[in-house]
Amino acid sequence: MVWPLLACMAVVCIFSQLPIPKYTALPRSDGHTSTIYLLPNHSTDPHICKSIHPQFADVLLPIEQEVYERFSANNPPSSLLSYHGIHDEIPAGLVLEFAELGNLQDWLLEGHIPGKDLLYKWGYQVTEALEFAHGLGVLHADIHCLNFFLTKTLDLKVGDWGGASIDGARSYCSYRYSHRLFRLDGADLPTDMGITTESEIFALGTALYVMVSGQQPWPELEEPKDREEIRGKIARREFPNTRVLDVLGSVIERCWSLRFTSMTEIKHAIEKESYDDKRTQLSEDR
Repeated sequence: MVWPLLACMAVVCIFSQLPIPKYTALPRSDGHTSTIYLLPNHSTDPHICKSIHPQFADVLLPIEQEVYERFSANNPPSSLLSYHGIHDEIPAGLVLEFAELGNLQDWLLEGHIPGKDLLYKWGYQVTEALEFAHGLGVLHADIHCLNFFLTKTLDLKVGDWGGASIDGARSYCSYRYSHRLFRLDGADLPTDMGITTESEIFALGTALYVMVSGQQPWPELEEPKDREEIRGKIARREFPNTRVLDVLGSVIERCWSLRFTSMTEIKHAIEKESYDDKRTQLSEDR
């Protein structure tokens, strides 16, 4: 009975990758768990449809749908992708706001270098979105620049909530190794204890580091090949020197050392640094 089961699974995987007539998949959008389609007839307010592949839809679609419905019912900030329901034709399809410039990681890899003001704005927007989600009992569980999306006006939106932990429930996703909190003995805290505010804060520190520096904390190490080396560096707290960064170095260091207790504290720290930096610039210009 094993071979028929494997054959069925193979058919499901093949069909999950087939294009859907009438709709165009965005470039580089055919991911491990979903494909993104651009929807027509929304020229002034463009939308996309995130279609979760059949082999993952039973688990991930109800989670992401619940997250977005919870957000929508509570006056969400503009730093979250807006939600427009389930698509009538595209299977397991969530209709969402279209962020025209794609994800932040690809934008950085294209060679763009954001200035100070933009970095402060993005830092505020990502912490605002995560603060709002945490306040509703939703922990992201995969904080990463791939899941930060940019509009044509260079505003940042946090998306991809399919692996979220809702009200302490199990997450079916987890952070990349470079964004994952390990104990001093090397134990994997998200695996052992589940997704927590602490694991979210730590992951945000790494995401902010990538945002500001334009590279991973240890660019010489690659996942999954060098996972154990990355684990060792985090367990030993061997992080890059954040003092050399133009902005947010102190915020990143405090995220890595867990000296914040909430996204609200991080948001306020970013606001304060931005305010102080502008005052210094004004003083120097006089």
